[in-house]
Amino acid sequence: MNAYLLGLLAGDGARYLGKNGRYMVWIDQQERNIKILERAKTILESLGFNVFFYPVPDNKKRVAVYSKKLFLEFEKMMENLADSFESLNQEDKKEFVSGFLDAEGTVTDRIVIYNSNIKLLESIKKFLENLGVVCYIYRFGKIFGIQVYQSNSKDILKSEIKSSIKLSRLSG
Repeated sequence: MNAYLLGLLAGDGARYLGKNGRYMVWIDQQERNIKILERAKTILESLGFNVFFYPVPDNKKRVAVYSKKLFLEFEKMMENLADSFESLNQEDKKEFVSGFLDAEGTVTDRIVIYNSNIKLLESIKKFLENLGVVCYIYRFGKIFGIQVYQSNSKDILKSEIKSSIKLSRLSG
């Protein structure tokens, strides 16, 4: 499975088993993040899936696939997300972080990746630190965030996590 897609699904993916026995996996994004969905659509199509792309309420778009195989892979990954991340090789971890950042991240004067799964965030933090990125985990209410704000660490992150659409918007 494509590691960028896994990261995107881990952050913004949803799954549903209908009463009719149909397995559905989807990702919603705001209109302003349409490039993220276009990338997801391209990846899913390259994996042989029939992809549906359509608008949903709240000014969002959805990429959806009816697939038992993808549903079960997604479900297995989500059982222990930190272990799933840890099992990836170095390059796939970079791709996973790229997709996860596109799903859960914000890029302003700092980079923050938000999520409630503290174990996953700790694993990602350790990985980023091994790349030379200085980062911290903070609590924001009920969720946590990995925060990167030092200029040199943002530069390292941008050079190492090359395929993130949100990071590509970072000036400098």
